[in-house]
Amino acid sequence: MEFTKLQGSGNDFILIDNRDGKVYNKVEEIGLCLKEFIFKVCAQHTGVGADGLILIENPQNPENDFRWQFFNADGSEAEMCGNGSRCAVRFCYDKGIVRKEEVRFETLAGVIKAKVLEGGKKVKVQLTPPSKPAEKELEVKGRKLKGIFINTGVPHFVAPVESLDDLDVVSVGRAVRFHDEFQPKGTNVNFIQPSDDGAIRIRTYERGVEAETLACGTGATAGAITAYLLGLVKGSPVDVKTKGGETLKIYFDEDLNEVFLEGAVYKVYDGFLHTEIFI
Repeated sequence: MEFTKLQGSGNDFILIDNRDGKVYNKVEEIGLCLKEFIFKVCAQHTGVGADGLILIENPQNPENDFRWQFFNADGSEAEMCGNGSRCAVRFCYDKGIVRKEEVRFETLAGVIKAKVLEGGKKVKVQLTPPSKPAEKELEVKGRKLKGIFINTGVPHFVAPVESLDDLDVVSVGRAVRFHDEFQPKGTNVNFIQPSDDGAIRIRTYERGVEAETLACGTGATAGAITAYLLGLVKGSPVDVKTKGGETLKIYFDEDLNEVFLEGAVYKVYDGFLHTEIFI
């Protein structure tokens, strides 16, 4: 089975053209459920290794260009992924599934609009309008942590910190991710720090991956909005520096009705899955 691996800001994804339903046929053939299939493909060392897997399918509404199904590395399905959406658009553009620069595709979070830039090497996506930001103060590992909870397609808790470099992102992030305040589904967790050049730095503990990732598009968006609301940045656009070294650019209006995520997308390689990895 053919696949392509792409990455945006260090967030890496396996993409499969499933418009013919071959993934479902393969899952049935080898006797696995879809969640097990995804977990094995995304596994580090024994699989391809990725933060998530994206299936490209035919749209339910012919006015849209395609439909996606997005899965985290543990096989759980997520409503939205900012960096994943940019990779999906590049994949479909490269494969000729879409042949225009203005793209519309279907997700569990709704229809997402995107724009292909620089021949697909950069993609700008319009995210769904975020939820109303809510201030939270949590007791986490013997300390009080203040921040903002906001849904930018998926839920995020964002907390400003004095030093990102000295923070145990995995330990603190996991405690927040499973905190009673966010049950039963939990939340993604982001820590931000303003930089001298007017941008912000961010580190993210990602739900579903259950680890710190090099970047998270919806997390960067939540971080930029939080920084704006707390007066840490002047306004849109906000440059967000990820752990992976890439800078994402976040655009939004004052009412937060229109939010855009822009960044580079890189094709890593094309490959072919062998049945042996599922045994």
